[in-house]
Amino acid sequence: MRRTHLLLAALLLVPAPAPARAQRPADSAGRFPPVEVDARGVLRRADSGAEVAFFGVNYTAPFAYAYRAHGYVGADRKAAIDMDVSHLARLEVTAYRIHVWDREISDRQGNILRNDHLDLFDYLISRLEERGIRLVLTPLVWGGPGYPEPDPPSTGFSNDYTKGAMTVDTTARRIERNYLKQFVAHVNPYTRRSYRDDPAIIAIELFNEPVDPPSPAETTRFIDALAEAAREAGWRKPVLYNVAQSWSPEHAPAVCAAAIQGITFQWYPTGLVRGSDLRTNMLPNVDRYPIPFDEAPQCLGKARLVYEFDQADVMGSYLYPAIARSFRTAGMQWAAQFAYDPAALGYANTEYQTHYLNLLYTPRKAISFLVAGEAFRRLPRGGSFGVYPADTLFGPFRVSYSDDMSEMNTPEAFYYSGDTRTRPADARALVHVAGTGSSPVVDYEGTGAYFLDRLGAGVWRLEVYPDALPLRDPFPRHTVRDEVTRLIWRDWPMTVRLPDLGEAFSVAAVDAGHRLTATASAGRVVVQPGVYVLRRQGVAGASWREPGAHVGTRTLGEFRVPGAQPRATEVVHRPELELSAGESYPVEVTVVSAVPPASVELAWRAGGAAAFQRLPMQRLRGYRYQATIPALAVVPGTLEYSVRLVESGRNSSFPGAGPGTPGADSLWRVPVVPASAPVVLFDAARDQARVILPHEFEPIRFAAAFIAEDSAVPGRRAALRAEVPSLAPRPHAFAARAFLGEENRRRLRSAEGYTTLRIRARSTGAAADSLRVALVERSGAAWGAVVPLTPDWRDIAVPLAMLRPTALALLPRPYPQFLPYWLPGEGAAQWSGPLDIAAVDGIQVSISDDLYDRAARERPHGFELERIQLERTP
Repeated sequence: MRRTHLLLAALLLVPAPAPARAQRPADSAGRFPPVEVDARGVLRRADSGAEVAFFGVNYTAPFAYAYRAHGYVGADRKAAIDMDVSHLARLEVTAYRIHVWDREISDRQGNILRNDHLDLFDYLISRLEERGIRLVLTPLVWGGPGYPEPDPPSTGFSNDYTKGAMTVDTTARRIERNYLKQFVAHVNPYTRRSYRDDPAIIAIELFNEPVDPPSPAETTRFIDALAEAAREAGWRKPVLYNVAQSWSPEHAPAVCAAAIQGITFQWYPTGLVRGSDLRTNMLPNVDRYPIPFDEAPQCLGKARLVYEFDQADVMGSYLYPAIARSFRTAGMQWAAQFAYDPAALGYANTEYQTHYLNLLYTPRKAISFLVAGEAFRRLPRGGSFGVYPADTLFGPFRVSYSDDMSEMNTPEAFYYSGDTRTRPADARALVHVAGTGSSPVVDYEGTGAYFLDRLGAGVWRLEVYPDALPLRDPFPRHTVRDEVTRLIWRDWPMTVRLPDLGEAFSVAAVDAGHRLTATASAGRVVVQPGVYVLRRQGVAGASWREPGAHVGTRTLGEFRVPGAQPRATEVVHRPELELSAGESYPVEVTVVSAVPPASVELAWRAGGAAAFQRLPMQRLRGYRYQATIPALAVVPGTLEYSVRLVESGRNSSFPGAGPGTPGADSLWRVPVVPASAPVVLFDAARDQARVILPHEFEPIRFAAAFIAEDSAVPGRRAALRAEVPSLAPRPHAFAARAFLGEENRRRLRSAEGYTTLRIRARSTGAAADSLRVALVERSGAAWGAVVPLTPDWRDIAVPLAMLRPTALALLPRPYPQFLPYWLPGEGAAQWSGPLDIAAVDGIQVSISDDLYDRAARERPHGFELERIQLERTP
């Protein structure tokens, strides 16, 4: 089986034939006018003085794990780069940044080594430049190239020093200077230009996430020494340095005091490496990006760039434009997501498990990213767009957690990351459409991304990508033997409603090896992945039909995708956590199969019955099927069910993909409780995977862990235990949240009559303590109360009528760590009541300095929390 997975992974990397790529323009300098930083710290074109804004990605295929993993799956690395760069161009990426693994391209003296890593990097640079993409290069990274594997042997000089020593050791500094001089002078054999003379490379960031020296003055001297080395080698473009990673009030001005033109920031507003999908609203976390040294005189004349950012551990397609909006408010002019996943590895998400972005494998996130790029380039630098939740609408952009949506709606372009009812601003003026799912412009059952671009009056280019079907959570650690997302090639009907095309347009495939021709009826035509020219009835032929014709930086027929491969069918389903007796239960599944099954059937039993009852499942749309278990059958106890498929005469049962008759190991099981039973919002034994804690690098001191029940130890119950050694100096707080997820909210939808919140908890010390407990709605509104704790376990009842708006903690704490702990305004001013029980998405508990007097803040505080539940009045 392992060999099969690797073979299939390798086959995925055989690209479909594509027309010859565009040739590099003879005058690249004219295509890439120089960029400079003015006296106010604004990036501008040197020729016209116009402000610039670049939005794009980091991408690591030439280096480290990505380089090795392409070898694991048998990929042609240059062909893989060609495919990925083609997709980046499709997403309108205009910026590329990478920290170069100096250990892989240098020797112990800092001399550049011309090896396969450097050759692939040069090749990548040339391909990016062909697409008009600008670059910022970071020559020094220090870190080893192993992650997520152990570091392999490498030759570079930074092996000989700690990261801290790299900024203070005089021998290391001499070697770094030698390396930098050779790096900027290196001549790329594909562009035939040195990095210093390449107009597409607009700036150099000296060091990736450095450890600042102990002395601020030494920080300035170190930066100046590296910047001087680059300039001695002929570098005449902006020099940048990281100010956010090791931020302190003393070192930030010291960085800005150096002879540099720009400072770089990062933003991971949802933390990093959680190991599972954050299926809760993260929009409050990206409300703003305040910079504590915003008015420091030394920093006022420095350009602001974001070297890395991402919505880590979040599969939703609603965050990227909001991040771009907050960057523009903060004055950023460059932002590069970390890190775009190579298509070769996208099926398994093995490179950086916490990041997952790829046009093929995460199409909804990719369209959200496309929208974010437009927002970053269109929104004014320094613009104000209100505070959450008012800032979910800004200019022509909309983001929505409840709809899992990013949209851009202008007269000329309409982009959407999923099904939407929003009507285009002006359908007759449209030039570009991009999306997934259906809208008033396109009705489509497939799950891949599609793009419509107007070529001329009555002539459009349609690009359709394969369907992407998630199989499992992509954020735990995976290997190339795993599959988290599957690509499927299916024919689907597509209805296009564009006034410029009419209802009876012709359809002709133009990608290599694709011969489909058809005529739409009422705007409807059956398509498969590929590129098509759509032509209004009566419009004469034109040169757009020629495969070598160009559309921007893409040829007309350009379409790079991995080849389709047969895979075993899977059924994806997330069962409810708990059901109320007497309520019908609609069971929805996704059947991941290249060919529609002959039949899909639900087998279920309840109340301890031995025999299964069966219902046919109806296809809802695309790959989704549903059958409803009747209310009379949903009785207290355990509801057990499975899904039976018939494919090519073979029966199989899921979960487990066993033979047709369900067995004990191939059943989903859901508890059924009386309708009047409490709704458990948090259970320490059940909900560990749904708890959000501050990450381990949090400067606010705390210790938190789950403890298991132990009957041999008096009072030892399953609980979340958290302690802080002190709540001084102010401000100081600890907060934790737990989210429900959509599969845990069904009982809340009929939660009328619930009047009381019951908390089972105790303090960890010998004295009484206090805990603020809140309910958090899907919007982010938090409603809380302070409850007293004693050293003994107690059930504490709080009437829901006593809950008041309270602060929402922005967990799981961001990088950089100078960003706020609480939603601006501490929540109270943002929400109007009353509490909506049906909208509750989880709970929040916190210990904060405002609960105690000065003396009490000095002592330790802590709690153990077993359960929080909603109850009805007896």
